[in-house]
Amino acid sequence: MDIAVDAIYADVCGSAPVSKSVSDMLQMLFSTKQCANPNANHALGVHLLERVERARGTIASLLSVDADCLIFNSGSSEGCAQVFHDFFERYKHDQPLVLHSVIEHSCTLQNIKRYCLEGLQALEIGHHADGLLDTEQLKQLLETHEGRPILVCVMAVHNETGVIQPIEPIADLVKTYGGLFFSDMTQAIGKIAVDLHASGVDFAVASGHKFGALPGVGFLYARNRYGLSPLIAGGGQEGGLRGGTQNYPGILSIETALLEKQTKFSFGNALAQQARAAFECRLQALLGDVVVIGQHASRIPCVSFVALPGVNTKKLQWALNNRGIYITTGSACSDKKNSVSHTVTQLGYPERMASSTLRISIDEEHCQFAYERIIEGFAQALSLTCADHPQQSMAQL
Repeated sequence: MDIAVDAIYADVCGSAPVSKSVSDMLQMLFSTKQCANPNANHALGVHLLERVERARGTIASLLSVDADCLIFNSGSSEGCAQVFHDFFERYKHDQPLVLHSVIEHSCTLQNIKRYCLEGLQALEIGHHADGLLDTEQLKQLLETHEGRPILVCVMAVHNETGVIQPIEPIADLVKTYGGLFFSDMTQAIGKIAVDLHASGVDFAVASGHKFGALPGVGFLYARNRYGLSPLIAGGGQEGGLRGGTQNYPGILSIETALLEKQTKFSFGNALAQQARAAFECRLQALLGDVVVIGQHASRIPCVSFVALPGVNTKKLQWALNNRGIYITTGSACSDKKNSVSHTVTQLGYPERMASSTLRISIDEEHCQFAYERIIEGFAQALSLTCADHPQQSMAQL
């Protein structure tokens, strides 16, 4: 399959392109032959370990936490698995309970399913139609089960809708009842300014490829790392909490990408938010029956999760693909599956909407140009069929 040179890449939530600053850093790293095991006791190994630790300090400073709280790993899935491994092993004889958002990422849901087979109990927390967590239901569940070991799981930013949860009040509520709070921050860190200390979370995870760093590297944040159980035993790396030689190019790419993002955060994102609002209005004017999921909640910039009732979005996706516009029908984990959106049904929308979703996520830079191209792509797809019945025709694409 040919890849268009001038393509519009609208799947940044799936994986963001490696940033130029990261590319430049890697070129310098490899051109000067800085390749060694960071745990080796020769000069180059010592130098690379120093760079890893300096990167840890920089990242921790950007997120307002102590450097010791960050454990480098392969990404959010591994971090999530370690959180559940630690929680279950620590409390498996004390009736452990997980309270989780019903629209959590599949990684969290799969870990819950796995440990429920071994004795973990799990209860769901609902959401309002705008995507925000039902905090009253969470409070009732916490009151009912107070005294048990409880882990509460709520994504900071939803991976499909882009809706931002009020993490700090949720954390305060969890602490009031003595629970632990795990927040999947994969779509938050590197997308919006994050203060992990002020957030109040006990655990958080991040993946570098979501914000311009390399794929296959990320970190786990643990407010209290002492007593944390390692998921991967090895040679004592990461303070004994994650065995295996550190992916030092990936770790340095996280530092570089987050420093670049921090500079962008200082300028705000009002223009990007305005560009998205204008795009969504134009899309609704073009297609008519369009529902923007989470439209009235706070969302990260340049993410639109839309339902197009009656439209065959798989065929629409390929029609746009042929025009060099790359979008997904949902999260990267579910894009290849022919199924209704679990997120949309759990937010109370009918199945006809849940079976016709598109997620459009683009980089803030040059977003106006990208939105213009995407609108043109939709219009061209529509023009292939009878202009008098666009919805009926679109379903036949």
